[in-house]
Amino acid sequence: MRDDPLVERYPEGYPRISAYIDSDSGSTLFRRFGVLHARILLYKQVELTELEAQLDKLDKEDEASEENKWRLGHSLDTNGGYLNEDRKALVEEIDKKMEEYDALLLRDSQLRRLSRPTRRSHRNFMDYIYTEHPFSRENERFIYHEHDFVTLEQPEESWLDDVLHKLMGHCKKGILRDVFVSPDDQKKTSDPYVHYYSEARLGVLIKVIIAVASTALLLIPVYLFLTCNLSAKLMASITLIFVLVFSTAVSLLTEARRQEVFAATAAYCAVLVVFIGNIQQRQMVA
Repeated sequence: MRDDPLVERYPEGYPRISAYIDSDSGSTLFRRFGVLHARILLYKQVELTELEAQLDKLDKEDEASEENKWRLGHSLDTNGGYLNEDRKALVEEIDKKMEEYDALLLRDSQLRRLSRPTRRSHRNFMDYIYTEHPFSRENERFIYHEHDFVTLEQPEESWLDDVLHKLMGHCKKGILRDVFVSPDDQKKTSDPYVHYYSEARLGVLIKVIIAVASTALLLIPVYLFLTCNLSAKLMASITLIFVLVFSTAVSLLTEARRQEVFAATAAYCAVLVVFIGNIQQRQMVA
């Protein structure tokens, strides 16, 4: 039974919502509890600051005492530690508190590196909760903290991804659904309100669109330069327009970072400028 991917095979409530979350990487949404992490860190920070002040006070007291000044230059375990009990107990308490503080700080740092879910993923998750009501009203309160959610997947969400996902959301039937829904996806649920589609197939379509767009943006200006008798000013204007279109397309159609957009745009511009220079050189020779 557990090998059956059908979500509805699981009992309603926590078992079914757990199966739904596991059924697709885009559904792995969980709260980070950022405010609670910050609050506990603040409490522990204040505790450590107070212990730090106590240790500083003890150091200054020993420094001012000729009889106890030697404690500042010896290990806490000197002579079995019985002559330095207060400092040893305080340092052990600090060590314990700091270990808890560091562990929570590092965990919070790791959680903050997790990606925020896309609006589409969060909306789909909310819609499922509202439709199925797997929890009691009291247990559903966690879903209202939209900006506290993180996702366990690494979403590659560009403008093109968002458009195609929205398009698939409206295609409940027809050829598009037949193409982009694999047999394994169809087996996941019998719920008429829940629709799965193949991320791999959709990813192939996105790659094809990007390949066609990048090829067209390179070949169209080259075709114009070769087939039309254009002046240098007009060729420069066409180059400027296509460079702007190219940089915009890279930003919208891909997940390229700023420096990557800049590098790709510079390379594209260099190709067109060199091509224009070669054309003008040939015209001067002719």
